[in-house]
Amino acid sequence: MQKVVGYPTVSPYLACSVLVGEDGRVYEGRGWSTRGSHASITHPKSLGLSFLGSFSDRAPTAAALKAARSLARCSVARGLWSRSYTLKGHRNGRPTSYPGNALYGGISQRPPFKA
Repeated sequence: MQKVVGYPTVSPYLACSVLVGEDGRVYEGRGWSTRGSHASITHPKSLGLSFLGSFSDRAPTAAALKAARSLARCSVARGLWSRSYTLKGHRNGRPTSYPGNALYGGISQRPPFKA
């Protein structure tokens, strides 16, 4: 996992726990032990994974999607995520266009997804 250049390892300026780049690298945002600002008080155990880019008209690269799947498997294996984790888009919790229609269409077809 890479650090986001210019930010401390655990940054209050980033809303999510980790970020996935189109190059397939995973960057630490707020980290695993700090609730992201994406999570409301009603979702204190959520971890935010964000893809770097705009995905309204196109999905992330294959490298980015592979990195996200690998991160999920690793997170479960290390006990950071429950084996019964659910996958949601940001728009499932708040009125927003995030994560973009193309990306949302892809993740909403994945088995752990729940609206």
